[in-house]
Amino acid sequence: MMPIRPTVARYAVASKNSPQLADTIILADRVHAALVSLSNGSSIFTGCDEQGKPLHGNRHAHVFCESNNGLGKGIDGEITHITIYAPVGFESEDQVALRDLDRVWGGDNFEIQVILQGFGQPRDFGGIDLERSQCPLLARSRAWVSRTPFIPTRHPKVTRAGVPKVDASGLQIGSPEHDLLRLLVLGGFPAPEAVESVPCTSLGGRETPWASFACRRSNGGGRRSAYGIGYGFRIEFAEPVQGPVAVGYASHFGIGAFTSVV
Repeated sequence: MMPIRPTVARYAVASKNSPQLADTIILADRVHAALVSLSNGSSIFTGCDEQGKPLHGNRHAHVFCESNNGLGKGIDGEITHITIYAPVGFESEDQVALRDLDRVWGGDNFEIQVILQGFGQPRDFGGIDLERSQCPLLARSRAWVSRTPFIPTRHPKVTRAGVPKVDASGLQIGSPEHDLLRLLVLGGFPAPEAVESVPCTSLGGRETPWASFACRRSNGGGRRSAYGIGYGFRIEFAEPVQGPVAVGYASHFGIGAFTSVV
């Protein structure tokens, strides 16, 4: 039997000058660039095959940032962990690049040191015990809430008269909630039983609105709604699902990530 390839590499941020979680997309973009360089352009990190064509099915790596208030960290909403997840698993060459990742630069804005905690599967790291350095993004749960803003990839639909076009459930087609549900199903998740809007997340004990988050990559494209406005939701499934749960624009760069709810 072939050994199971790890799908998760998790790091602790050791530096004191770590960016805030609101800068997730900026740091994730730099981590992505570092891994592309360290791996000599491995497709798991570039998201493209040898001909430069995009991989299908979201098989390439996601870069998630966490701000976990445990073990004296995350007190000011700073990023405490970085988690790399690739559902198809990391080849041995990819693992070499992941082991070599020890620093991330962001121009004059930051330079942080990261320490690899290990390789494994989501179940090996997932949980809500922050004092044990568990990862709520990788937990198994029925209920999830936005940790970074969800950015829709479609526009709300209206008739020529300006009347919203709705689906059978009464949701406006292309609205943030409608697009969230569509993308969850496309991502292999069951349709949630309940969805409600949430205006913010808590960072360092403070309510942080979605407008506080950087929501545009400095490089690269990606489909996004008209203005790239971020939204937050709490979703509940009929049965527990295994994290990570992340959809929408820049979900491979830490945006649109959900954290498990007790």
